[in-house]
Amino acid sequence: MSDKPAEHFFVNGIVAARDKMPYIQLSNENGMIAQLTMAQAQQIAKDILVMATRTEADAMILKFFTRSDFPDEAAAHLMTMFRDFRAELDQEGIERV
Repeated sequence: MSDKPAEHFFVNGIVAARDKMPYIQLSNENGMIAQLTMAQAQQIAKDILVMATRTEADAMILKFFTRSDFPDEAAAHLMTMFRDFRAELDQEGIERV
């Protein structure tokens, strides 16, 4: 992988000639990065949305504590508590019907 980030990122859907199955291809100007099954693509999409939401929350906590008179360690402690709480929720089983 190069040190320079890709300027363009492409997401394309294909149906493979070899097995007539749908796939998602991720590529940049240097070529294809990955070819994913539908399940893999959907899981990655969900993971991106979850991480975007969680990272926004972490940034909000840091921004709030930066503007307040709380000690710097308080923001780190609160973020750790939130991350531990999220990890506990992530471990909950989902009952499938």
